[in-house]
Amino acid sequence: METRAPAVAELRLAERNTSAALARRFTRSTLATWHGDERGDGRDPGTEDIVLVVSELVTNALLHGHGTPVVRLLDGGTHVRVEVRDDSPLLPVSHRVTPTSGLGLRVVEQLSSAWGASRRERGKVVWCELPTAVEARSGS
Repeated sequence: METRAPAVAELRLAERNTSAALARRFTRSTLATWHGDERGDGRDPGTEDIVLVVSELVTNALLHGHGTPVVRLLDGGTHVRVEVRDDSPLLPVSHRVTPTSGLGLRVVEQLSSAWGASRRERGKVVWCELPTAVEARSGS
């Protein structure tokens, strides 16, 4: 039986309004490298869920956190763990959904098999786990 260490990819972002788009491209590219790209467009259904969650967590870090957000992806084989760090110690709280806010964490809750947040020495990390595109296709 072959075992392997999980693959890890990390991206440090600037505090700019273009950072969420950069994080989405990074995520698609990383997942295509790890799991292939069956359709050839980087948009497998499982991949798109992971990209959406990354986008939501990065947007939350930019809007509600401070400092340089860092996206970290860990390939667990059947799942991908997404972590977004920022320098704010305030943990995220789900708020009532309004026309302009409150939907991001709901999206993360709905698409993830697990999610949470914890304080770190400096700031916090918000994380979630989702099935890989390979796992989603196999239906396991």
